[in-house]
Amino acid sequence: MLAAGAILFSCTASAQTSAGIAAYNSSAPIRRAQTQPILIPNAEDVKSERRAAERGDASAQFKLALRYDIGEGVPQDYAEAVKWLRRAADQDFVKAQYNLGCMYDSGQGVSQNHTEAAKWFRKAAEHGYASAQKNLGAKYGTGQGVPQNHTEAFVWSSIAAISGDEGAMNNRDIAASRLSTEDLETALKRAEELHRKIQQRQG
Repeated sequence: MLAAGAILFSCTASAQTSAGIAAYNSSAPIRRAQTQPILIPNAEDVKSERRAAERGDASAQFKLALRYDIGEGVPQDYAEAVKWLRRAADQDFVKAQYNLGCMYDSGQGVSQNHTEAAKWFRKAAEHGYASAQKNLGAKYGTGQGVPQNHTEAFVWSSIAAISGDEGAMNNRDIAASRLSTEDLETALKRAEELHRKIQQRQG
């Protein structure tokens, strides 16, 4: 059951990049693996992946970041995880943008910076990543890293809620309760227009 009046956020206090390499192709937010076993990688596979990452392959950079985050095939090193996340994120690799936002939000591997977190969530959100949309909406709802703005909180939470995320629905309803009827109508129109633009961008 969701707590009434509480704005919900996707990132946990621990490393947000670390679902393990097995979760790499999942469309769900990246989370630390708990009970699912992680296969020990072959050393040659790790070397090959590193070479690809160093050549600029964003997918390989993201996977290497996951490895450093959990110490899978390499020594655990959050700063290295952030370094490879940033390289992939700078190439518009959406999952890297989302996870880099989470690392900034928690201050893991990098100095905590909510403004930077919001910046990376926005980049992923504009590419259609629902968890980033929810987090950006939550940032606007709380005024953390961005000026508090209940209209923007409603807009981003509404777009994220389309994916069926209960937390986003909760945040949308909280934001709606803080808007006048006129402002809510404006927010609804903006949410529809922005959602349409994001869909067109995705092709």
